[in-house]
Amino acid sequence: MKTLLFFLLLLSLCFTNDIKVTQSAQYTGDRLTQKDEINFSNKAENNLKIQIDPTKTYQNITGFGGAFTEACAVNFLKLSSDLQNEIFSQYFHNIGYSLCRVHINSCDFSESSYSFDDTVNDYSLSSWSLNNGHDPKTLIPLIKKALTFNPNLKIYGSPWSPPAWMKGNNEMCHSSYPGLKADSRIHQAWALYFSKWISAYKQSGIPIWGLTIQNEPEFAAPWEACIYTPDQEADFLAQYLGPQIKHDHPEIKIMIYDHNKDHLETWANTIFSRSDASKFADGVAFHWYSGSQFENVKNVYDNWGDKFFLLATEACVCPATGFQDWNRGEQYGYDIIGDLNSGSVGWVDWNMCLNMQGGPNHLGNNCGSPVMVDADSNPQTITFTTPFYYMGQISKFLKPGSTILDTQIINGDENFIAVTGQTLDKKIVVVVQNQNDSERNFDLVYRNKIANISMPQHSITSFVFDA
Repeated sequence: MKTLLFFLLLLSLCFTNDIKVTQSAQYTGDRLTQKDEINFSNKAENNLKIQIDPTKTYQNITGFGGAFTEACAVNFLKLSSDLQNEIFSQYFHNIGYSLCRVHINSCDFSESSYSFDDTVNDYSLSSWSLNNGHDPKTLIPLIKKALTFNPNLKIYGSPWSPPAWMKGNNEMCHSSYPGLKADSRIHQAWALYFSKWISAYKQSGIPIWGLTIQNEPEFAAPWEACIYTPDQEADFLAQYLGPQIKHDHPEIKIMIYDHNKDHLETWANTIFSRSDASKFADGVAFHWYSGSQFENVKNVYDNWGDKFFLLATEACVCPATGFQDWNRGEQYGYDIIGDLNSGSVGWVDWNMCLNMQGGPNHLGNNCGSPVMVDADSNPQTITFTTPFYYMGQISKFLKPGSTILDTQIINGDENFIAVTGQTLDKKIVVVVQNQNDSERNFDLVYRNKIANISMPQHSITSFVFDA
């Protein structure tokens, strides 16, 4: 009898591992809400299954986050200290932002166009100065406050445009083809410009982790832009930017491309195949605006993922309306989960906070953001939109260093998706998104354990348990 009881006790210990559950769901009021724990059993109940294979591992997570823009800074710095602390506590403490972007020179989400050296033909950049009335008043105070919430924050810079005098059209907005003038002195000065920007930010107390070579190099935008072809970017990296940065700041990660997934393979194959350029490259950056196209991300990961990382570096939903539109959050979740399953080491949103009109933006290219700010009302208000909760369901749990695991969905559909990772502290994190109009009952299968789970319609849920 004692032997039987002992056996039953051992059996119960094997199948009562608690699964911690956090959920956001459209019709329940759940917003990153902790739910009752679920226990494993050994009983299969559903045809729909999520099956995890911890022996098949993929890329490690670098992080998740958003962009520091001048627009974000203008809105944020108008707020009371309590509301500022609320926003950054939510971003950096609650949902675990760890990887953020900042623009080099102005972008469309700046109040006006600017650079740090407007002296024509200043090839030595002797007039270069960070103190031009913009970054020291806006971006630098914003980022330094963020670093008090996460001192280990990784920050990468991206230029939208060089100074006007370096460009073929002689203005920062729009772009000629190519964007940079065909003058080696210009190319060398632009490479030096990156190095000076990194040094100036370091001296301001802001360490820089990485760079992208050019934001959206295929787009001659009405705002700040600079066109490259893949070979032109490879030439600039090989002959100018790579040697300059690796000499002055060897720790900096350099990412190529930084544009949509539709041409991701072409750019990766062109630049990574060139030994003179690829020796200076660490990764490839991409955006979501041409569609999900996860197969392109997966193909680059399969071909180049052993040498170079992939990172989703920008996404947003426009226009600035419908802040609680559930579909907006689902777009975030769908893209993040798909990118992670295809090889991305993280996912970085665009502006962290905008005003209620979706700006300021000096060309009216207004958009939404996870946090919308009304700093001019009395009282001031902040609004957390649905993308915040979908982002948080992933970034809060798949912490930096987590390893993506193989996840198979059996008898599923395109509106039922999942991603799995193992954290450095040996926790398994399974994030499941149900975009269907009805609930889904499924079995979560891990090794020889099964959990029977029901998810409400239009929801995203994070399940965490011991490996």
